[in-house]
Amino acid sequence: MPQTPNAPPPLIRPGSSLYYALQSAPLTLRPALQAWVHWWHEVSAIPLTVNDPGVAQTKLAWWHQEVRQSFEGKSSHPRLRPLFQPIAPPGQLPPLEVWLAQIEGMQALVSQTRWLDEISQRKHALATTGAACEGAAHLLGARSEAALSVAHELGWGIRQAHHLARLGQDARLGWLHTPVNILQQHDVKAHELLRPLPGQAPEHWPALLSYLHAQARQSLKASWQALAQLPRAERETMRPLAVLAALQIALIDEIAAQGERVLHQRIMLTPLRKWWIATQVRWGWFSATER
Repeated sequence: MPQTPNAPPPLIRPGSSLYYALQSAPLTLRPALQAWVHWWHEVSAIPLTVNDPGVAQTKLAWWHQEVRQSFEGKSSHPRLRPLFQPIAPPGQLPPLEVWLAQIEGMQALVSQTRWLDEISQRKHALATTGAACEGAAHLLGARSEAALSVAHELGWGIRQAHHLARLGQDARLGWLHTPVNILQQHDVKAHELLRPLPGQAPEHWPALLSYLHAQARQSLKASWQALAQLPRAERETMRPLAVLAALQIALIDEIAAQGERVLHQRIMLTPLRKWWIATQVRWGWFSATER
């Protein structure tokens, strides 16, 4: 059973992308959104931090049961209690299936260290990061199927960007999220990414980087455009997710410009640059063509 902490750790750090997205939400909704992020991080970290697959599965099964009990009015864990208190309007609690999709996706990840193709990778991303974004949309007050669908789909672009940003960092931990068929198409061997030579990159790395960047950018751009086409009221409701999309686009563009550096170190936008991008979105949604 997961240990019960006295207080949630500061997962939304000042200067992070999540921090600026949260600052774009109405003040009254921020506590619930922060609690949602804390819970999601707690669950999604299990496959990455628990070495024993059996223990990881036990922890996830415990969360599965705990969430179900919370929906029955028996919430006990401090990660969940804030979310099962009354949420300020227009926010609403994400439905049970959104919570369970994330847990079940993490259960699948415990034994999944390689993706055979983008189809299976995308399916998993939508069940986890997509569900996280959809849950945030519920908490922000989104109601229409169109708005919730856009939020769900945004999870795929965010996951692609996340995998690209952490490619070298995750590889050093033994995780390689680039699908096998994509590596084969670009003639890059898994070991060349898992154990890169210091200061060097695989021979065909530039083409692989270009592909990963283009695919992530295409997904994020499509979600950005879909957000921008929502009715004005819904567009305003979804602004924090638009901030996340804009920040991820800027990040992967920077990674593409840096070339092989992402294999050896983490590349991040400066807090000042993130603040400026988030401010532009808050001021009026600079157009998708500008992104």
